Amino acid sequence: MTALRHRVRRILAEQKFRFAGIVVLVLLGSFYFTAATGVAGSLERTVDGFATANQQEDLTFTTDRPLADIAALGAGSGSTIEAQQRHDVTLPHGVLRALTAGNKVDVPTVLTGRGLRGQGEILLDPRFLQAQGLRVGGGIVLEGKPFTIVGTAAVPNYVYILKNFYDVLPTTGFGIGVVSAADMAAFSGAAANPTGTYGVRFRDRENIEAQTRNLRDRIRAGGYSISEWMSASDNPRISMAQGNIKSMQAMSFPVAVAFFLLSCVIVSVMVMRTVKSDSVVIGTLYALGYRRREMTRHYLAIPLLVAAVGAIAGMLLALLAVGPVVDSMLSAYNLPGIGTSFSPLNLAIAVLMPTVLIGAASLLVIRRILGKRVAELMKGDEQAAKVNALERALPLDRFRFATKFRIREQARSIPRLLFLILGVAAASMVMLFGLTFNNSMSVATEQGSLVRYQYPIEYNFTQIQNLQQRPLPQGAEPYHTIRVHPEGKDSLEFYLTGVEPNSVGLRLKDTSGAALPRGQVNITAPLASRLGIGVGDTVRLVSKLDGAAYTLRIDGIVQAYSEQFITMPIDDLNRMTGYPAGSYGTVLADHEMNFDKNQLAGVLDTRDPTAFDNLSAPTGLIVGSVTALAVLIAVVILFLVTSLIIDENRHSIALLKILGYRRKEIAKLILNSSTPAVILGFVLGVPLMIGFGDALFGVVADTINMVIPMVISPLHVVVTFVAIIAIYQVTKQLSSRKILRIPMSEALKAGAE
Repeated sequence: MTALRHRVRRILAEQKFRFAGIVVLVLLGSFYFTAATGVAGSLERTVDGFATANQQEDLTFTTDRPLADIAALGAGSGSTIEAQQRHDVTLPHGVLRALTAGNKVDVPTVLTGRGLRGQGEILLDPRFLQAQGLRVGGGIVLEGKPFTIVGTAAVPNYVYILKNFYDVLPTTGFGIGVVSAADMAAFSGAAANPTGTYGVRFRDRENIEAQTRNLRDRIRAGGYSISEWMSASDNPRISMAQGNIKSMQAMSFPVAVAFFLLSCVIVSVMVMRTVKSDSVVIGTLYALGYRRREMTRHYLAIPLLVAAVGAIAGMLLALLAVGPVVDSMLSAYNLPGIGTSFSPLNLAIAVLMPTVLIGAASLLVIRRILGKRVAELMKGDEQAAKVNALERALPLDRFRFATKFRIREQARSIPRLLFLILGVAAASMVMLFGLTFNNSMSVATEQGSLVRYQYPIEYNFTQIQNLQQRPLPQGAEPYHTIRVHPEGKDSLEFYLTGVEPNSVGLRLKDTSGAALPRGQVNITAPLASRLGIGVGDTVRLVSKLDGAAYTLRIDGIVQAYSEQFITMPIDDLNRMTGYPAGSYGTVLADHEMNFDKNQLAGVLDTRDPTAFDNLSAPTGLIVGSVTALAVLIAVVILFLVTSLIIDENRHSIALLKILGYRRKEIAKLILNSSTPAVILGFVLGVPLMIGFGDALFGVVADTINMVIPMVISPLHVVVTFVAIIAIYQVTKQLSSRKILRIPMSEALKAGAE
């Protein structure tokens, strides 16, 4: 038994770099699983805790006039309803949205400093405070009135601070502040707004959708017209954080398993080679009375030790890394930090899953070899290279010696070949996904909704206007939009937009680039794809405002990348929904217009290029991290494979040296045999990336109703291929040095054995 223990130590010492590479692969899988579940769990605890403790709204709505009896409506619907006020103040370098502090719904929490104690005080969101160069204790002037900044705050209905509901990413220079009701009333025109905006939280936390419909029916029965109805699940200011949580939870397990399975393959190859090389010794020990169980236990100690070390190291590193990652993610959201938390079950999975998988794979290999008879083991036939079915099926006689040698080299070790192909495919997939994600986000923002506007300024009103009372000048067009969802798919929400037949404010082209008529029903390509409909099909839509259902026939498909909307003639929309002729709620203009800002729900100005400077900023860290991960995966895998190839061909290398082959010639003969497998792995990585991206983007679309187009750039494919080949060439160059250290006496030694 002592001899076997020494043998295990010698194996680890002789192949320390290979086992270190396997440890890295296991470490990456364990690290990713622990970090992803830890970040998602910590963020989920923070988001859910904040929502519960501060009474985050279940929905917000706006009516044409203030509600007469809020208490009675709340009692009848089993909810808490509170009026909300806001006022946008234009500053030299941004816009601050002043909000009144909620007492029952959307109660702010103070992050730093203290709460409001009277008039003339304000709480700002931390990012706006920093971006504007302000400080707690300092001052800010809003519409001529000085305010003292007494602290920073997080507001439950502005977890993700977006200026408008339909924005994808925050607008540069926009922030929120909390002021007293008296200060809000003092703002110019703030008290003159005839509409009413309210936040609602239901006391019964089950069946929110049914309670929402009941409340909507009660409001309409009271004679009120609803101009905005936004549930928390559809509100990106609230749901964006949940989208991050869901995507991390969805991808944490399969990505980690992929790393562990790669480790299983290469560990199996190494264990098989080790046990086969010891077959004579094992046969002798069997003859001396050792049992197979004892032999299995000792050889199994190697993969179990490697797996356990990698898993524990990955878990411990993740424990250290989760805190900074959570802090980084919290900086993108306006949330109170409540620390990190880990599920004991997830920590156990991070350690046990790779250990069990690698141990089981190794056990199968070990038992298959150790199960042979003593006489067979003592012959040493296990050490000899055997011709398998694949090699027999290949017509090698037609090739010259070098080509035949390379093909045979790969065909004789199917597990090693499989590991190389899958490993390169994984590295290619990760690297290409990082580049594709960055490109897809750029296309969605730079060639998506912003490019859609021919007229660059969009004004959205808090209540419906009419062309008879408020006609529009030349260079301005009316639009009427209502929020709808397909019947039976409440989470897939989008805008049904009414446009004038001669409208030019929006660019609408079909998939071939031809202009689409405005006097018909047009649907964007991403939305049509999600609904599974095309030209000539009908779709049943339900209004989010009043629950009314409408049936539309699709006449055209709008070329789009990520936008989801349907357009139809504005007169038909008003007639279908029961609004008076000439009704509109949005204006697109090619010039600035003098509207009362207190009657506006939001303004989108696409002329200012600096307003969207930060659209690509969040993707930079993702691209950098996944590229570094891909390089690390490729280096580890290619090093392990080239190292194994050289070690398995020590006898052949020595013979080639005796025959007069030079080092470069031997290196080309031995190491270049993997080139077709590397190329095949890259080719396989492209469809794998597409499948992975579609799955991830599908989770995002289902969670936060945001479509990210999968836009693969040919340049990025070429860059990924060049990077993989470059890593392969560098790894070969470094590994070729080992060829020099193999003496010619190795051939004589092998013959003697």
